[in-house]
Amino acid sequence: MPRTLDAVLKHDELLALLGSGDARGLYDAARAARVALEFRATDAMLGLTPVNDDVVARLAEAVRAALREAAGLGLHEAACELGRLLFADGDPDAAFAAVAVAAEAGHGPSAVLAAKIAGRPWGQARHAQALRWLSAARELDADGRVHFMLGLYASLGFGGAQDYGRARTCYEEAAARGDADAMFELYVMHARGIGCPEDQELALAWCRRGAEAGNLRAMGNLGGFYATGSGVERDPAQALAWYERAAQAGHGRSAATLGTMYATGDCVPRSPERAREWFRAAEALDFDWREMAEAVELDPDEWEADAEGAPSEG
Repeated sequence: MPRTLDAVLKHDELLALLGSGDARGLYDAARAARVALEFRATDAMLGLTPVNDDVVARLAEAVRAALREAAGLGLHEAACELGRLLFADGDPDAAFAAVAVAAEAGHGPSAVLAAKIAGRPWGQARHAQALRWLSAARELDADGRVHFMLGLYASLGFGGAQDYGRARTCYEEAAARGDADAMFELYVMHARGIGCPEDQELALAWCRRGAEAGNLRAMGNLGGFYATGSGVERDPAQALAWYERAAQAGHGRSAATLGTMYATGDCVPRSPERAREWFRAAEALDFDWREMAEAVELDPDEWEADAEGAPSEG
């Protein structure tokens, strides 16, 4: 189906549902439209002709209207989705207000989002409220995100006294429920002796668990361990595999590291073409690779993807 027609049909579907009182139908249609909008955002990057801006804008507004109505009908998932959109739009006050009712009702994802919003520098007055919502949602924490956020609040002293021991306990519970970010935080705590004795072997085990569970920083760190032989036997193939996995999942630093590896021939056969590809990927992920390139005595101007006289193979 042509992309413009798909956007128009999704817009019309949402308009038809508005005022219907069908919270679930509104939410499902809004989610489907959001997926379409995410694809539209990458059309130009993929070399596709973008859908008309007005069509995209109307669809985006219809999504928000549908989520507002579904949230007003008591569907907590819709309130949380609306909060994420408003937060991404740069309106934290509206985002916090959007999830407040759902968070107060014990909806875990909404409590986590509220805590994330309140965790910004201007959210200090909301720390206690967010902490109360998190605490109320902890029993229904299926994926560990509530406990992870509780650990973060304890570690930073948000809503109460800083308590690394409590933070570690929360992170351990979050990790037991599968939260990869909590696994990475446990790696950091054991590696640096924060709230527990320093234990590099246990730290490495947590880093590996976090990487295998999908934490980007853990993947990148594990790649670094294999590249340098820090705590593990040096293994260039494993280093390359973990850096690539991290970069492909969206870790800009790992993409930049791969660029320097291919540019210098460190752990991999030298390939200026691959180096430029990874530097370009790092830039697309909003990571400034130039400083890293300069650190290994590369001239960033020579490694721009479209630079004249760019380094060649060999």
